[in-house]
Amino acid sequence: MTFFEYLSDTFGVNEPIFSSDIKFENYSKPWIAKQLAELCDNGSLARFERGIYYIPVKTPFGSSVLNPNKVIERKYIMDNGKANGFYSGLTALNRLGLSTQMPNTIEICTNSERTKLRTVKVGSRDVTLRRSRVKITNENLNVISFLELMNTIPTGFLDDERKSIIGKWVRDNKITKDLILKYAPEFPDKAMRNLVESEAVFYVAQ
Repeated sequence: MTFFEYLSDTFGVNEPIFSSDIKFENYSKPWIAKQLAELCDNGSLARFERGIYYIPVKTPFGSSVLNPNKVIERKYIMDNGKANGFYSGLTALNRLGLSTQMPNTIEICTNSERTKLRTVKVGSRDVTLRRSRVKITNENLNVISFLELMNTIPTGFLDDERKSIIGKWVRDNKITKDLILKYAPEFPDKAMRNLVESEAVFYVAQ
């Protein structure tokens, strides 16, 4: 198997390839870096940004371009099946159907961010990163993202339709009373006030 065949079989086309994920036989990092550069030079591979590559596909309009949302997901949301972050703010409201407003900047809470707040560029997208109040894991992802959502909702925002959407999300994601009590102290009081006002509290499992 050639190095390119390994990349194609392992990562597929039009998918982000993080150099840190490449494990090709027993070859060294300098050797791998040289091969990546050569593949980029001959057009078999394209560089998205430092340390991130992809295999482009030929189209009638030229070579395909990697969707930056895939890179955002991999860098800040889910790392090889391990929860690392979640969408927050207006982005979360829009994705859940609680708002039709399209955010100009993607907002994310993530373990990958060490500062309280900063905005970075990922391809063509602006991404606002917030350090998570609690380390995010597969086990607590749902309750942490829910409490952050409750902290995000503005005053007077909750009509009957939005309350219904939140209630369904709570049921579907099996948010429990014990989990809320465990993590609520890490959030501002606003989160608990909105939990009650949204009536989502009535859908929380015991």
